[in-house]
Amino acid sequence: MDEEEYQKMIKRCVRCSVCKWIPQVQIKSQKYASGCPAIDIYNFHPYSGGGKIILALAYEMGRIKPTEELRDIVYKCTVCGNCAVACKYMNTLEPVEIIMKLREKLVDTGCGPMPQQREYIEAVKKVNNPYNEPHDKRTDWIPDDINLNPDAKVLYFVGCTSSYRRKEMAIAAARIMNAAGVSFNILQNDEFCCGSPILRIGDTATFEEILNKNLDIIESKGIETVVFSCAGCYDTFKVDYPLSRKYNFEVKHTVELFDELIESKQLKLTNNVPITVTYHDPCHLGRNAERYEDWDGDTVPLMPLVSINVPPKPKRTGSKGIYDAPRNILNKIPGLKFVEMERIQEYAYCCGAGAGVKSAFPEMAIKTAKTRIEEAEDSGADILVSACPFCSTNLQDGMMDKSSKLKYYDISELILMALGMEPEKLKQATAEVA
Repeated sequence: MDEEEYQKMIKRCVRCSVCKWIPQVQIKSQKYASGCPAIDIYNFHPYSGGGKIILALAYEMGRIKPTEELRDIVYKCTVCGNCAVACKYMNTLEPVEIIMKLREKLVDTGCGPMPQQREYIEAVKKVNNPYNEPHDKRTDWIPDDINLNPDAKVLYFVGCTSSYRRKEMAIAAARIMNAAGVSFNILQNDEFCCGSPILRIGDTATFEEILNKNLDIIESKGIETVVFSCAGCYDTFKVDYPLSRKYNFEVKHTVELFDELIESKQLKLTNNVPITVTYHDPCHLGRNAERYEDWDGDTVPLMPLVSINVPPKPKRTGSKGIYDAPRNILNKIPGLKFVEMERIQEYAYCCGAGAGVKSAFPEMAIKTAKTRIEEAEDSGADILVSACPFCSTNLQDGMMDKSSKLKYYDISELILMALGMEPEKLKQATAEVA
């Protein structure tokens, strides 16, 4: 969002509070009618999408200063995008883009980001990952049985979280591609952070450096398709990179690739997996993974604060995210029963981990996760499944904090079970018992 559009948009919020809920026609119960984790937890209007728009306006008018209090409110937000989807039903505002622009302004003044977020920015600059892990340990997740092809045109971009924290996801993805006969390679020591954690907290200058470095490396290798098991990496490459620099290779999340492989019978799911699961739509794989459509038109004012776009500007409603592929996979696993939660697809509730919240406000992240876990429990499922390493970590942390009876698996781990292979998580559990 450029400065001119930002200045116009922050004046157009009508304070309707629609941003706090999922759209009314989608509400199935009062218990699961809300859409904004921040307003659910802090219950004060400035924490909502619309509230932050008003803060942005007050900041531009000089009514408030860049204080620690303002910073804390602006950063207590997972940038999950639910407010933006809800707003499209009555208005055409972009609350998330406004929040992101406000964060940029706080970073520019030195007020933002949060201290914990500054630490992971420095870690990315120093060792290429936000966890401050040694760069030369990035490929330690690779087991001896994984086959890589240095000449492959398919690149598996593993991501920082799967490389260092959720290794079971990287291993499962690689083994599935091997089982299907997909020739692929990884960047080895040339893989660096995608920049998503840095972009979401408003450090756009550092993000631009990262995206150019990553694109230079990938394009130099003649890669045709880049595959991601991290929803954050996928969203960043698919939606955010093209806003700064175009590229010619195709991007796919593993759920898209695996769905295609199952459909073409390159992957044959023959092993019975008799469990009841529900699926959590990651924000970065769902509503936020919808690309911006090009629009070249004019904004025509009708009266104060009311204008129309000529021709109509495409609405980014989140409906074009990746929703069918993971559900197709689950429905094709023998013996598996799939049930839905109340808030799904573009109306799904956030896991609570995104946009720096997990690092700066861990208590907010856990409370949000526990809300989503309760919704999963109410679905009648025994297993909560998703397709994002951030969701994996935070939801499992929430399960432990809540003492939930639910178990968590990445969807790739269920595919391994259906292929007759044992996920790393089960191997470790068996080893501990032995």
